[in-house]
Amino acid sequence: MEEKLSMDITALLIISCCGGCGAVARFIADTLIKRTHPTVFPVSTLIINTIAAILFAASLVFVRESFGPVYTYMTAGFLGGFSTFSTAMNEIVTLARSKHWAQFISYFIVAIAIPVIALILSIMVFMLIH
Repeated sequence: MEEKLSMDITALLIISCCGGCGAVARFIADTLIKRTHPTVFPVSTLIINTIAAILFAASLVFVRESFGPVYTYMTAGFLGGFSTFSTAMNEIVTLARSKHWAQFISYFIVAIAIPVIALILSIMVFMLIH
């Protein structure tokens, strides 16, 4: 029992560290995107979430079966820290509150649709490659 508990604590620590690395990567990506594409429309969050969806698909196809724990560290840890779906929801609410209705509606649709479409297409492509 003690050995299992220590393995669980180790896994939690690794997931936490990977999550921190994902958050740092998100901060860097967000900063770079905002510097190169300054706009009211939250492009950086959309790009980051789409990248996260593609990376999730890659880890699902290439990592999950062969490297079980690494899959968990990547998805729950790194991608959990990297993806910004909670930020996307906040940006949707902010656009609605500021009455930017066209941006609100368009961002609401693309913030959900594009990452999901990227995930599905990436899984299909990666399965063909694998």
